[in-house]
Amino acid sequence: MDSRLRAIGVGIGLGVAGIGAALVLVLFSGLLLNLAGVTITPVLSIVLSLLLTQGVAFLGVGALYLRQREIPVRAIGIRLPSIKEFGVVIGALVLSFVYLIAVSQLLTATGTEAAENQVADLAMANPEIVLYLLPGAYLLIGPGEELLFRGVVQNRIREEFTAVPGVIVASAIFAAIHVGSLVASNPSAMLVTIGVLMGPSLILGAIYEYTRNLVVPILVHGTYNAIIFLSLYLVATGAVEQTGNAAAAVVAALP
Repeated sequence: MDSRLRAIGVGIGLGVAGIGAALVLVLFSGLLLNLAGVTITPVLSIVLSLLLTQGVAFLGVGALYLRQREIPVRAIGIRLPSIKEFGVVIGALVLSFVYLIAVSQLLTATGTEAAENQVADLAMANPEIVLYLLPGAYLLIGPGEELLFRGVVQNRIREEFTAVPGVIVASAIFAAIHVGSLVASNPSAMLVTIGVLMGPSLILGAIYEYTRNLVVPILVHGTYNAIIFLSLYLVATGAVEQTGNAAAAVVAALP
């Protein structure tokens, strides 16, 4: 098998392994809680999902892969960001939200339907969940997804590809893996959302490629999600009026 195809296959396999492990853990824990007579509330559901998916499955699959290949954690770049790297964080966040505004306007202007994220839907229906999602964005979502998809998958892809195609391929895998968390009435809406998600995916991949410091995309990812969760909270509580497809665009661009 061609080494490039093998690298892509490994990258896809790692992403699927992370999602598969998360599904098994969430379903098993839900079964145990039901047998114990525990009512699974929306808050408990989101806490379990965060802990078991990003906290255990993604971090676990990433860590096991690094251990199997005897790659030290320091090799993927985990260090306190420099002043310049903090500047990269700010720049990436600005670029991400400029992109988000543009996508929102485009979806509204064209009347394009986008699939929604299950976690975001749950937050809209139960705003109190945001209190758990905010710290979760920094402690679990950012670290778990960035370790697996940038620190492991992107680095594996980069062993066989140069920078630009390597970032694109790894970002496509990251975006596509999110299909399982989407809610849509038709396949085209899911394809639109995956396309929208490529924007923040490419930004995260590019800044990791540029800084070689995993903490930088972790901070961007966590802050980006936290701001979106706060935005959804404001809409859900009526503090901000929902207009056009703006909320749909926000949810669609939630990595």
